[in-house]
Amino acid sequence: MILHQIGKKALNLTAALLLALTMVLAGCGGGDQTNGGSEPGSTVTHVSAAPSANAAASASPSLSPVPEAGQTVYPLKVKDATDTEVVFDKAPERIVTLVPSETETVFALGAGDKIVGVDKWSDYPPEAKQKPQMGDLTTNLEAVLAANPDVVLASASLNSKVIPELRKMGVKVYATNPKTIAQTIEKVELLAQVLNQQALGKKTADEMRADLQKVTDAVKNASKKRVYLEFSTGWTVGDGEFLSEMVELSGGTNIGSGKPGWYEMDPEAIIKADPEVIVYSTGAGMETLPEIIRSRTGFAGVDALKNGRLYGIDGNLTNRVGPRLTKGLVEMAKAVHPELVK
Repeated sequence: MILHQIGKKALNLTAALLLALTMVLAGCGGGDQTNGGSEPGSTVTHVSAAPSANAAASASPSLSPVPEAGQTVYPLKVKDATDTEVVFDKAPERIVTLVPSETETVFALGAGDKIVGVDKWSDYPPEAKQKPQMGDLTTNLEAVLAANPDVVLASASLNSKVIPELRKMGVKVYATNPKTIAQTIEKVELLAQVLNQQALGKKTADEMRADLQKVTDAVKNASKKRVYLEFSTGWTVGDGEFLSEMVELSGGTNIGSGKPGWYEMDPEAIIKADPEVIVYSTGAGMETLPEIIRSRTGFAGVDALKNGRLYGIDGNLTNRVGPRLTKGLVEMAKAVHPELVK
């Protein structure tokens, strides 16, 4: 859904917008990206600049709890974000990831050597770029089957079309769709259980929670600043998505709120809202975005531009729902409240 809608829109907006939040998306690296809904590339995060497509999908998969720092007991039954029960008889030895956020998560959990295929936008850590590619927004089903994976890790929204196709072919798919930072941290912990990597899962989750605590503590008494976020040319984010939550957690008020998901915001509405801070995504294909923003009719009078508060943040940090998302939150807070967050 997001993938499909954003992909089409983004490609029309710019050849480089290899998908928005495609994907913007989280997640993930290609041209004008949008990862958020996002993810593919890094801006790509490409992942999509489009709204989440699977309304029926649950954002928080459920998993049988295991003792802290213990070993996973198999068989392990997991209900994923598509409300499908997935059974693991053992820790997966061959993994295919279809979005950058899942690739980053598997590497962070010490199982990067188990990955036998990734999407085109998976570029972090650098070792990910050496893995066989299984396609971009359009998954190469033949390549996935040839990789003979024990499991395919996917986004319930960005990969909504290919997930049922893979399952019909007998391929095990575990899909996630976090909508908040808390759900993203939970996803990391759940995947750690699936992969039997609890120690690294705890370490990664603790680091993410520490980043979150750092930001919330720093801005808890700060006055709210009006913030406009442009993660892909002309595209912003509204209610119900983690990027909007990041603005709020950083001590800002998202002027794009009031509408759900990812959408193109009318420039006149932006001028009327008069943001005090403008944050845009940086990355491949996004080099001219700050000039585009500055050159829009009427924008010279916007508070943020009059006072030099136009900030670029690596889209791979803010658009991918993986271990680095809270690093993106810290950067967002530095942009919104530089006097409080260093």
